[in-house]
Amino acid sequence: MFTGIIEALEPLISRRNQADSMLFTIKRPSGFTDIKVGSSIACNGICLTVLSFDTSAFTVQVMNETVKKSTAGMWKEGDQINLERALRLGDRLDGHWLQGHIDTTSKVLSISKIKDAVYLKLELPSDGKPLVVTQGSIAINGVSLTIAELSSSSLSVALIGHTLENTNLAKLTNSDRINLEYDVLGKYILQMKGKQAITKEWLFEKGF
Repeated sequence: MFTGIIEALEPLISRRNQADSMLFTIKRPSGFTDIKVGSSIACNGICLTVLSFDTSAFTVQVMNETVKKSTAGMWKEGDQINLERALRLGDRLDGHWLQGHIDTTSKVLSISKIKDAVYLKLELPSDGKPLVVTQGSIAINGVSLTIAELSSSSLSVALIGHTLENTNLAKLTNSDRINLEYDVLGKYILQMKGKQAITKEWLFEKGF
């Protein structure tokens, strides 16, 4: 599990295609002193497993199914990748619950600035409409954000200065594609609609 609070922004060093997957080597942040083989790291919001590492870099594998659902296949050497280690039991939950399972990609429709905030307007895929609400949570490239505006075909989020300085969202331009992960609570509620009452006990069983 992750929280959508990005810990580091580091460049992609290399990429290599395999028959059923891709291997990506990313610069290791100086603060990632506790990683080991098998560690989970969210890379642009995708939960990936560390296959190998040294003092300067780590390598992860992305299966073809994930490549199809995410922007991973578009990553190029030198691209800055949002990184977050898995949540430790007892840590503060500053963002919202993320699984690191990308639902789909979306396109940047426009970028505007209002006072001190930058607003991203994003394409909203039709299958995502039941999973988003105004003031609800959504993850964009692994960043936990609040939906500021919502229409039938788009959603908008506001980016504060800290987010712009510490994530790759500041580098986005019109028509760029990003990874989307909808709030898992919305997915559960949609699945159980008309089947079972959403109670405090049920939410507790699901980890909320």
